[in-house]
Amino acid sequence: MTSSAGLKEALDAFRRGDLDQARALAQVANEARTSPQVQHLLGLIECRSGRLAAGIDWLRKSSEAEPGNIGYRVMLARALVDDGRAAEALDAAPPPEGTTPPELALWNVRAEAAEAAGREDIVLQALARLCSAGIGDWRIWRDYAEALAAGERWAEASRASEQAVRLNPQEVDLRRSLAKALARAGKHNESADELRRWVEASPPDAFNRVVVARLLANLGRRDEAYAQLNEAARVATGKDWSGNSQGLLDIAAASGRIDIDLLREIGAVLERMSRMEMLGELFDAAEARGIERERLGYPAAAVALRAGDAAEARRLLSAESPGVDPLRWHWMMARIADSLGESETAFAEAEAMNRSVEGYNQWRRTAQSQLQWVRGLSETMTVDWAAKLNRLSGSERQAPVSLVGFPRSGTTLLDTFLMGHPDVTVLEEIEFLDPVERILGKIPDLPERSAAELAEARSAYLDEMAKHLPADAGRVVVDKLPLKLLAVPYLHAMFPDLRIVFAQRHPCDCVLSGYMQAFALNNAMACFLDIRDAANYYDAVLTFWTRACDAFGLNFRTVAYEDVVSDPEGALRPVIDFIGLDWQAGLLDHRATAKARGAISTPSFDQVVQPISGKAVGRWRNYREQLEPVLPILMPWAERLGYGD
Repeated sequence: MTSSAGLKEALDAFRRGDLDQARALAQVANEARTSPQVQHLLGLIECRSGRLAAGIDWLRKSSEAEPGNIGYRVMLARALVDDGRAAEALDAAPPPEGTTPPELALWNVRAEAAEAAGREDIVLQALARLCSAGIGDWRIWRDYAEALAAGERWAEASRASEQAVRLNPQEVDLRRSLAKALARAGKHNESADELRRWVEASPPDAFNRVVVARLLANLGRRDEAYAQLNEAARVATGKDWSGNSQGLLDIAAASGRIDIDLLREIGAVLERMSRMEMLGELFDAAEARGIERERLGYPAAAVALRAGDAAEARRLLSAESPGVDPLRWHWMMARIADSLGESETAFAEAEAMNRSVEGYNQWRRTAQSQLQWVRGLSETMTVDWAAKLNRLSGSERQAPVSLVGFPRSGTTLLDTFLMGHPDVTVLEEIEFLDPVERILGKIPDLPERSAAELAEARSAYLDEMAKHLPADAGRVVVDKLPLKLLAVPYLHAMFPDLRIVFAQRHPCDCVLSGYMQAFALNNAMACFLDIRDAANYYDAVLTFWTRACDAFGLNFRTVAYEDVVSDPEGALRPVIDFIGLDWQAGLLDHRATAKARGAISTPSFDQVVQPISGKAVGRWRNYREQLEPVLPILMPWAERLGYGD
């Protein structure tokens, strides 16, 4: 028998699973004529038989005899990984240059070896190479997303997760991973959408439905939140939600006893949607069935605080461990302490809240990048630079009124008043600039854009805005997004009839309020995790705004929060005139307007439904000691904006 014939018979036996026969035939073939092919087969046989050490010796011989055979390297590396020798496996699987199928297999085993060796840098490199080659294995894309997430590269992780979902939409858990990556990347609406898809594709679960309802309520998506509560009722009770507190209690008590965790989650949805009356009724009904308020924690504390009993709110919240949801717990405790006049405690709770954010250190780095970006934009804002921009002439489509300001400057209160006018439609905190930036590029490049490009961008902006307008939209659309003031160069170039309402508030009150809020984090909101970052961000944003006003000669009207709360009509009449409408006395009933609008997607959701109060004006003075490190940054702005000490 020739050695080649013996090798063929050995291969046939191996493929049949007859390892003893395969080994005997391969040994005979090897004695007749040693070759890399025979050595490789003997290695495979020994590994398949569970004798890894012997198999690795044969596989190494074949790989050394034929170093250009990538397939041999792949099998040697895989055997070494299986034998717990990951570092040797990495040496056996050096990074190839190309992307042929064998080379991609080598990248794959290199990723496996690196993971076993704890070399996250090499894992990421290998998976990136596989994915850049367009590999269609959803598992590889999932692993790549996980590796990126481990490095807190959340935007890239979300894109990798999206590809994994596209490749295998039936793998339900991929959507949950994608939702997390999107949230950590600051894309909270997209994250909620993915969680909704996940819960719809998963086995029926009332609790998960309520969790999604809370997330949607956080984003101001009231109708969708109610729909999820209805789905929770169908899962739990087999029928639609009746729309009242009893129907919600039925969801929590579907098993025959009240599920406390589910009841608390339902309470959080109602609190976020400012349905405090229904929330109180729900807890009264639960109490009648033996559920003590202390067991309800956070939402029960919210009811007590809204009723003005801060001491009771503290007692109820203290019955709940902060570890259940530390961010929300510390946020509520900060509000309680503030209400009790305990400034030092309130500030400390706000600090604990911010430090409990998942990925705190990564978000702090994001804040530094955001600060650097805004300061760079400010340097761009010169009269000479602005003079180089093309500007569009008139359009048949009216520009929206832009309502902007530094966060926590009273924009939500102001837009709630404006909603009371029958000819006004407010679009609240919806981003329309993505298509504009795709067409026009970054702001510093605007002078290079042609009139045709500006016209295309304007149409894209207005088309995107139109998707969110109701059929009965008023003739004046108010586009409320506070930090859209950083997009003023785009708006100035696209809209010759641009009108801006700038909401102003004492800088110390703005920064303090922002620091004490539990924002849904994105690049900008990350700046509020630290009081110094928040103050520096105020300085950067206001510097940009004032330079843009000087460079462009903007048509804007400033409205001070302090004037709105002290004299609503006196503050609002000039605004109504500025946006071209007649005065309507009904718009002064902001509480009725706020209740009619339902869920509010800003941190002011629990404030605008209450009577106008000057309590928040000058609140920063109670925190002067805590703000001392940032007063040198903020007080010059206070003086410039017309505020005394």
